[in-house]
This record gives sequence, structure tokens and C-alpha cells, in this order.
Amino acid sequence: MPKEDKIKFGSLSVPVKLSHDYLNFLLEERLRREPKNWYEKLCKLGERLSIKPPKSLELSLKKDIAFSTLNVTPEGVLGASVLGMIATFLFGVIFSLIVNDPMLSTIVLLLPLGVFYYLYSYPSFVAEVLRVQAGDEAIKIILYMVIYLKLNPSFEGAVNFAAAHAKGPLSEDLKKAMWDLQMGKYKTVEEALAAYMPKWVNWNEDFVRAITLLYGVLIEPKEEGRERIMMKSLNFLLDETHKKLKEYVEEISPKITILHVMGLLLPVMGLIMFPMISIFMSGEVNTWHLIFGYLIVLPLINLFFITRILMKRPGAFMVPDISKHPELPPKNMFYIKLKRRKVPVPILPIVISVAIIVSIPGLLHFVDLYSRLAKYGYFSLERNTAMIRSILEEETKLTVDNVGSTLSITLAVGLAAFLFFYLRSFQRIKIRNEIKNIESEFRIGLFSLGNFLSEGYPIEVAVEKSLDEYERLGMQKRPTYWFFKKLLYKLRSLGMTFERALFDPKEGLLKFYPSVLIEEIMRILVSASYRSSQLLGKIAKTIATYLETLNNIEAKIRELLEEVRSSLKTQAGFVIPLVTGITASLTMFLLDMLRRLSKMLEQLEKALGMGMISGSMSNIMDTMMGDFTRVVPMTVLQATIGIYTVEIIILLSYLLNGIENGFDEVSRDWIISQNLKTALMLYVSVAIMALIVFGQVAEMISF
Repeated sequence: MPKEDKIKFGSLSVPVKLSHDYLNFLLEERLRREPKNWYEKLCKLGERLSIKPPKSLELSLKKDIAFSTLNVTPEGVLGASVLGMIATFLFGVIFSLIVNDPMLSTIVLLLPLGVFYYLYSYPSFVAEVLRVQAGDEAIKIILYMVIYLKLNPSFEGAVNFAAAHAKGPLSEDLKKAMWDLQMGKYKTVEEALAAYMPKWVNWNEDFVRAITLLYGVLIEPKEEGRERIMMKSLNFLLDETHKKLKEYVEEISPKITILHVMGLLLPVMGLIMFPMISIFMSGEVNTWHLIFGYLIVLPLINLFFITRILMKRPGAFMVPDISKHPELPPKNMFYIKLKRRKVPVPILPIVISVAIIVSIPGLLHFVDLYSRLAKYGYFSLERNTAMIRSILEEETKLTVDNVGSTLSITLAVGLAAFLFFYLRSFQRIKIRNEIKNIESEFRIGLFSLGNFLSEGYPIEVAVEKSLDEYERLGMQKRPTYWFFKKLLYKLRSLGMTFERALFDPKEGLLKFYPSVLIEEIMRILVSASYRSSQLLGKIAKTIATYLETLNNIEAKIRELLEEVRSSLKTQAGFVIPLVTGITASLTMFLLDMLRRLSKMLEQLEKALGMGMISGSMSNIMDTMMGDFTRVVPMTVLQATIGIYTVEIIILLSYLLNGIENGFDEVSRDWIISQNLKTALMLYVSVAIMALIVFGQVAEMISF
């Protein structure tokens, strides 16, 4: 839909483009509260530098800040960016003096520019995250308003109802608008909402147009006309969301392919070149720089491009709200049961302990390796080349100690990441899926209940007949069946009223089904139950129809995303760990073969005698490799490949969740943990099997 200069809302014309005065209005609201998070506190400190940005940058910063809901100023953002850059630069100088590596020092000294960019662009990133969240929230708000207007033709009441029960940036603005209306700042609900519409247009223009369509309910005299307007408003938002997501999938598919090939797959294949570079170019290329690039620089570059892909994602799904669930654990904790009570357990101590314990064999090996290499001058100009060569040759052997030490480090990093994300999500995802399942399936039971209520049956009889219908269809395992089963028990066996059976503080059914959507639907049904069964049935069927529409659109959206999702799942769960697992073993195999070749040539020299061969072969390794005493130990390279694998799996999982669920942290943590579990098992299995196969091949080959 082409953008217009103004959007008609009732008797008001709302401007689409943001004015300078409007940006100042939004910023003034933010500055009334105290800074809360680390970024706001850092910007508060940065304001003391009194660095005023140029006017062009100031306007851009104001816009980003206004839509990020951060309590900062343009001067504070620029000051914080400068402070971060200075602090990182000082760290880089100290690091350079300690390390004394020109290239590595240059890379570290470039880090302040990255820190400056990150701090400077942080409001823009937060604004884009909120835009995606607003898109997801918009569908829920319009649905709540449509459901409320079906029963009560009050637009102000519908806005209050949606604001009270939705959660996100849009509902916060709705609450503020309604508060200003109650305080007399605005005379009508039109004026109150119009004050925020220019901001909403930048987040989700379709949401604003859906509200303007919905406002027509108040001036439509006929019931059929009002019903048509409400369905048109909801369908408009859903259709536009579907259209935008289709365009988004078409846009990102080639980008994901390029990211996969150039940023993930080719670098993984390039790991095969590690041994070759170590062998033949040890004098020209410092492999330590490659390790630094693979473990730090490349993941950061991939994260940058992945974030940019996700920031363009339109809102699509109604993310379940789990905040009211009584069994929800505190953040970064999980519950364990002790003597019939649940005790919250912090996650980080467990993760750190497991990482340290698992990494002990690898740490001992690498500490011993470092001390021996340092003893014989590996890191200095005065070298004992014979001893260094002997140590590095030992590192190329396919021994249990070498394999165990490298896998120990990989498993320590992988298990630590897996436990962190798993423990954060395994109880939360169960709650989320329970709510998601009952919300998606609730429409079927609601429609069945509405049919019986429309026939004039009282509520308890209608619930009983709905249960009979579920049993005839063999759907007793559905969550809605048990919902109705428990509801009927409370109505008949406990003699509760419909309202008390649902909302009683101690025994209410919704206490155990803490879905915000279902709670609000049942509140509407309770209100209608005091009028007549026919009206209650009509409203129940209407709500079921709306939920069915939402479900159909979500199914279409998931169908659009299926190819992208399947590709990312295959890469994260199979392709990447398979390739890196083979590569990790291949690095040691190649060096082991060259070591064996050198020994065979030395034996050949002794057998033939020095006089029969022109020149000595005693330094054959140096002849082939340049200087074998400068080669990076193969166990170090193999551990690097393992850590890189863990990083890539996390990045792919982050991308997968972002495309499918937006910025839903619960699903993100769960997807990362599951992909890490599968990838780690495959990586370790492939690495060990490949080492066994390569080891047998090496023993069979004779030169």
C-alpha cells in the first residue's frame, strides 16, 4: 500500500511523517524516568563530556532514541560511544605491549572503532527490535479490540481492554494515551490515539490503518455492517502481514544462501587448509592470526549480517505471554523440587563448574605443552629446534592424549553453552508450548461450545455435550478436552458458578491455564452469560471464527518459511558438525602422514648412505615445511575447529529462531540448546570415527 501524507482517523487527519516537534514530544516522555539499564547509565555518564552531535546526526539519533524507548539523549549516546572507544583503545595499547605481535596488535587496536559503532547504533538496533515486537503485538491488539467490540460497542472500552491485556511497546503507548485521556489532556479517544499514530506508522503502518478501519464500527448502525467492518479490519492486518512476510522471505532467501556459503560453509571448508598453511607457509602467515580471526572476527561479522537480516523481519505471530504462569522460574534460574517445594537454582555456577571439570584434561595438556615449548624457546628468537621439532611431531600423532585434550576443550565450551541455554529454557519452553497448544486448539472447542449454547442449552449442559463430541471424535488427549472436563467438574460437582469456576483466586480453572488470550475470551463469555445462552453462543462462535482466521494465516506464514527453516535446521544439525568433525580429524591425519613420510625418508637416507645421495635429507621436514619448529601445534588447531563449530551452531540457531519467532528469547534459547545437543553428539562421533579410520589408514600405508 503506497504511503500517504496523512491518515484519516475519525474526524482527525493524522500526519504520516514525523515532525521535529513530535520527536521532541516523544523524547521528553522518556527523560522523565531514571536510567535503568547499563546503556542508559553509560549514556548518563557520557553526557558529562558535553559532545554535541552535528544537526544531521542529531535528528537521526533523536528518531532512533524516540522509537527505542531508551532514556538517553543524543549527547549522551555520542559521549558514551567516545568513552567506550577510549577505554577499548587503552586496553588495546596495554594488550599490544604485553603480546608484542604487530599484526595482532593492529587488529586489537581497530576494536575501538567497532565498540564506537556498537554503542552509537545501539538505539537504532533496539528500535528495530521493538518494531518487530510491535508487529507481533499488533495482531493481538486488533483481535482484543474486535472481540470486545463484538459485545460492547465502545471504542474507548475496546482500547482500554486491549491495552490492559496485551504486552509490548504498542500496549504501553495505548495505556499512556488512555491515561492522558482520563486526566483531561485530550477530549476524545481519537485525539489521544492520534498523538501516538505518527510513531506507530513508523513501527507498523498497517496497524494504524486497521485501527482507522475499526473506528468505523461506531458510525455503522447495522449489526451486519459492524460485523463486516470488524472482520475487514482484522483480515486487513493479517493479509498485509502475510504479504510482507512473503516479500521478506523472497528477499532474505538469497541473502541467507550467500551468508551460508561465504560466511559459514567456505570458512568451514577453509579449515582444511589450516594444516597446509601451517606446513608450507609458516614463515609468511602467522596461523595464530587465523585462529583469532576464526574465533572472534568471523563470528562477529556473521552476527552483524544475521542481525541485519532479522531487523527487517515483519511481525507475524502472536507470541504466547507466559508472564502470569505460577510455575515460571525467575530469570537465569530454574526450579528443583525439594520436599514438596520448588527451590530456584542459579544457572551460571552450574555452567561454570561443568565447563571447568570437563576442560581439565585439555587444560592440563595445553598448560604442559605451553611450558615445554616456552622452555625450549618456541616463543623467542633463541630456539632449541631439535626439541621443539620433537614436541610438535608428538602433537601430530593420533594418540588418546592428543584426541582427548582437543575434544575436552570442545566439549567444555559446547556443554557450557548447551547447559546455559537449556537450563534457561527447558521449564519455560514447556510452559510456552502448553499455552501455545491450548490457544491454537481452543478455537475448535469454543466453536463446538458456541453451537450448543446457540441452541439454548445452559452452560453446564453445553460443556457436557462438547465433551461428548470430543469423545466421539477420539480427541480426549487434546488440551481443550481437559479444560472442559475440569470446568464441568467445578460446575456440577463443586456447585460453582461459571464465573467462579474460571476466576476463583484459589480454585479457579484459569489459574492452571495462565493464557492471557484464553483468560480474556472467558471474561467476555462470562459477561455475555448473564444475558442469554443464545448471545453467549453467538459470541463464542464469533471469537472461534476470528481465532480460526488467525490460525489459517499463521499456517500460510509457516508454509512460506518452511524451505528457509528446513535449510537452516539441516545446516545447524547436520552439515556444519559433519564437515568440521571430519576436518578436525583430517588436520591431524595430514600432519601425522607427513611426520611418517619424514621418518621413512630419514631411514632411507641411512640405508643408502650419505655418499649415494646428493645432499643430506636430515632436514627433510624443514625442506618441505619451511620451518617445522614454527608450526602451530595440531592439537591447538583441532580445539580451534571445535570451538568454532559451537559458535557457528549458536549463530545459525539464532538466525533460525529470529526468522521463525522474531525476538522470542524462550524459543531462541531452546532452539540453540537442541541444535547444540545434536551438533555436539554428531561432531564428537564423526571426529572419533574419522580419527579411527585415518589412524588405520596411516598404519596400513608404508612408504
